Amino acid sequence: MSGGRQCPACSDEAVEAVVVGVRGSEAVVEVAGGQERVAVDLVPEAAPGDLLLCHAGIALARLERSGGAAEVARDAVPSATGAAP
Repeated sequence: MSGGRQCPACSDEAVEAVVVGVRGSEAVVEVAGGQERVAVDLVPEAAPGDLLLCHAGIALARLERSGGAAEVARDAVPSATGAAP
């Protein structure tokens, strides 16, 4: 897989993937021309068309497209205190 960033937990490559469909706590995403299933427990608001950062079968964050680049959505990463950003 390509086109990614680093996973914040282990520094391995994380990839950007587009949500094709969501069913419960699982989504089908399109990445590198193929489809995979990923857990969306960390991104429960995931919806078709969303861009997610994924690693090891888990969606880590929802990304926002900004000026041709993808950035982690401000509301996607909770603060260390658990308070909303």
